[in-house]
Amino acid sequence: MIWILLALQTTLPDIELDARATVRRVEIRESRGVSLTVRAQPDSGSTVDVQAPERRGQRVLRNVEVRVRAEARLAAPNANTASRETRQ
Repeated sequence: MIWILLALQTTLPDIELDARATVRRVEIRESRGVSLTVRAQPDSGSTVDVQAPERRGQRVLRNVEVRVRAEARLAAPNANTASRETRQ
């Protein structure tokens, strides 16, 4: 039983964000790219999944629903290979 709990612990994210937004009206004035980034330091496999409707050239969208699911996994502290500052 304990080994099952340990196995589940390794697959769960350290930090999880699950957000859903419903908007009545969205007006697009400029066509620029949109991105969402999740970072963890030291990183051990962070992911982002965004579900949103495609624009298809429209300037106004109505009843838009967006769902964002982000997960961050932290690596073990000793897994960080970055150089450390030393005092002299």
